[in-house]
Amino acid sequence: MQREKRNGVWRMLLCGSKRRKMSQSMIATSLLCVLISVAIAVCAIGYFTFQLVVGEKGKARVDVLQQISDSNSVNRTNMVKAMDALYEDFYDDLTAPKSEKSSSAIQMLLEQTDRQFKRIGMDMTIDILMNDRRMFSTDPDENNLKSLKNTYWYIKHYSGETDTSWNLRFWDVDDISTYGLAYGKTVYAQDGKVVGMIVLTSRYEALFRTFQKLVSDGVKVYILDRNGIIISHTNPNRVGNWAFDMKTFQEEYGRNTYKIIQRSKQKILIVNYHDASSGWTFVEEQNMDELLRDGLKTVRNCLTIVLLGCIVAASIAYWRGRRITQVLSDFTDEIGDMSVEKLSELPVKDEYEETYVLSTTFNGMIHRIEELIDDIRIREQEKQRTEYDFLQAQINPHFLNNTLLSVKSLIAMHQQERACRMMNELVELLHIPATPEIQFVPLEEELHLMRSYMSIMNCRTEKDTVLICEVPEKMYGIYVPRMIVQPIIGNAFFHGFAEMEEGCEIRLRAGLRGNALYIEVTDNGEGIAPKRLEQVQSGNYRSGRLHHGIGLRNVRKRLQIIYGGRSDVTVRSEFGKYTTVTITMDHYRSIPKREQGGEVNEDHSS
Repeated sequence: MQREKRNGVWRMLLCGSKRRKMSQSMIATSLLCVLISVAIAVCAIGYFTFQLVVGEKGKARVDVLQQISDSNSVNRTNMVKAMDALYEDFYDDLTAPKSEKSSSAIQMLLEQTDRQFKRIGMDMTIDILMNDRRMFSTDPDENNLKSLKNTYWYIKHYSGETDTSWNLRFWDVDDISTYGLAYGKTVYAQDGKVVGMIVLTSRYEALFRTFQKLVSDGVKVYILDRNGIIISHTNPNRVGNWAFDMKTFQEEYGRNTYKIIQRSKQKILIVNYHDASSGWTFVEEQNMDELLRDGLKTVRNCLTIVLLGCIVAASIAYWRGRRITQVLSDFTDEIGDMSVEKLSELPVKDEYEETYVLSTTFNGMIHRIEELIDDIRIREQEKQRTEYDFLQAQINPHFLNNTLLSVKSLIAMHQQERACRMMNELVELLHIPATPEIQFVPLEEELHLMRSYMSIMNCRTEKDTVLICEVPEKMYGIYVPRMIVQPIIGNAFFHGFAEMEEGCEIRLRAGLRGNALYIEVTDNGEGIAPKRLEQVQSGNYRSGRLHHGIGLRNVRKRLQIIYGGRSDVTVRSEFGKYTTVTITMDHYRSIPKREQGGEVNEDHSS
């Protein structure tokens, strides 16, 4: 029973409660990959469509100012450094009282600086606007200087509202030479009063190519300063006009984001970007219909590419998954083909880290299980041996004591021959090898021991009981527990023949029923009363000096210890005529066959 439990646990550990084939799992995994791929494709299409309509044509243009700033960071840094140097060089002359001398000094220093810029390759113009209406410039076009003075940008410096600022200006969208990035710095006197401003304007053409492309695509592009004044517009006539309250603009359109609005029965995409360093807000407005029209072809191509990618990804996933799981499948097959009765190590699979750990761990578990099984087997054998010895100890003292008393009585009555014969039979019967194992003997030897036992009992009871043995010689080599029949024959003497003086017979038969060996002992004694027989058959009886006390129970327990299964002792009887006791040993072939001695058992208290 314990072995069956262990086998059941082992099968449960190996196979689990649910079983599925690896191929089914692979198909399910592949389908899952396809579904995931389709979902990714749909999301990608939606994403790319969104990015195409709102991003590439919209939000990407919002980043133009950042692109200009980032791609020309060296130029901007140079402008800042140049401004700092100019401020320091011009400061004393700019803050000096207005005079012809100070103006000449400023003009001379300006010309000197311009020559130095050209010598080092810096294409910059310098404009100086004083609050006392003086103007100085290295730009030969005086209109640029006048237009600069009329801008709101200049007013901010004039009023002291800002210390530094940037301004993107152009006069002709198609002419990149009219583009200019201007950097202004307010000049303060020692008392903190604004005396004017210095403006550096770079004409580095690469700086404005992105912006030129943007405004030439036909969209409306403009730049707002932090107060909502237009400082740059695709329509130059709008420069300097107040367009938005920036707080309201931010609440309605957000910052660095986009929004679709309805204007004059048209959907307009408004995108804005706020540059923190300059304080500008870059705004672009474009018609959504034009965006969608331009993007349909790209969306279709995107869908085709993504779907093809999904098919390829699913195929690769299936192929790779099958290759990887094949190792696990082989591993599982090897375990499944392994006999539970004969565990063995598996070859270490080191192609993957996981299978290496599984195989080495499994082999370690096999070693540990074998150690535990051996330990359990040893403990079980010790337990069985202890219980078996206890059962033997219940019988031996009675038989030995009574036999020795009988020998003593025969000697006292000067019947030395009978006493000697009785002692010889006792010595042969008590010959037990010194071994911790349960003794098994061939059936032939067990029959010989029973004859010796009956000889002793005949001497003790002064009866002439006859043993009729009907066992085929071909069964003589079958091994059985030593003295397993002795308690049954003892009960026949002490109970079945208790009131009989002569004509006592014991008939012993043996045979096979499938995997079970049976030994049948029949006596022609007084039999068992029906009520008592019912108690004996059910096992619900008490020991005592009634028929079949601890003898039958003792044999039953010994059979269960050795054989288990359906091994048992059954009793049939007809009161006044006979009693038949059948010993059944289930799976008797699985018991080790050793030619060993045995122990003598007798039940005096049955």
